[in-house]
Amino acid sequence: MRGQIEVRVLMQREGLSGEVVNLFPSWHTGIIHGDDGYDVTFSDESLAVGFDYREVFVGLRVSYGVFFAAGVKVPAAINVLPDRTAPACESDNPEDSVTPRLVG
Repeated sequence: MRGQIEVRVLMQREGLSGEVVNLFPSWHTGIIHGDDGYDVTFSDESLAVGFDYREVFVGLRVSYGVFFAAGVKVPAAINVLPDRTAPACESDNPEDSVTPRLVG
């Protein structure tokens, strides 16, 4: 019973924030570790309009909502956007801002 209650709580949550912890470029999917302790998956279809999968990198702070479809075991993030409240990189050196995905 407890698992069903937690799922119901997750279905109603919006405005969550977390960090991208894993990317699977060949499938255009990834995993977000939420500040609430839950891990959720996302795909390029989960990204908000105007935000592209190529802009996502490990360590990116994002805000998102949660969708838990019937029959699935892992919740999916929806409306994933870069978190505007996260501190910006203070370095003026462009080499410091290269993401792990762009390093050759």
